Amino acid sequence: MVTPPRDANGVPGIPPLTDAGKSVFAWDREQGIRPGDPAGNVLLNAHTWPDGSALGNQLLAGLRRGDQIVVRGVEARLCYRVTERVEVLAERGLPRYYTADGPPQLAIVVCSGRRLGPGLWEKRTVWFASPSA
Repeated sequence: MVTPPRDANGVPGIPPLTDAGKSVFAWDREQGIRPGDPAGNVLLNAHTWPDGSALGNQLLAGLRRGDQIVVRGVEARLCYRVTERVEVLAERGLPRYYTADGPPQLAIVVCSGRRLGPGLWEKRTVWFASPSA
């Protein structure tokens, strides 16, 4: 996991565009919400690559409602269960991805749909996952 800063427009940073970066999540530390906090979305994102080799591609192919996600830290391990998968047009976005005051959950976004050009994809797929035992 990497913690890149937000860009000049306040958009959460992404993993580096490298071989290493295509296999990690970026966590938006600036949102101020950490796994295990009592409220709000932990914002995560990952790359989708046109050749199918990135973490985002793996999530698109296999992460479904009901699946378990385990977040590991130095001192703790937290389990989450995927509750929802939403696909939206990139130009519309999904404002509730950024929720800071709702129930605690992971919010994971990746590019999806057709690739329109370098770094440009038609859609975004977002998964929400709630704490589980």
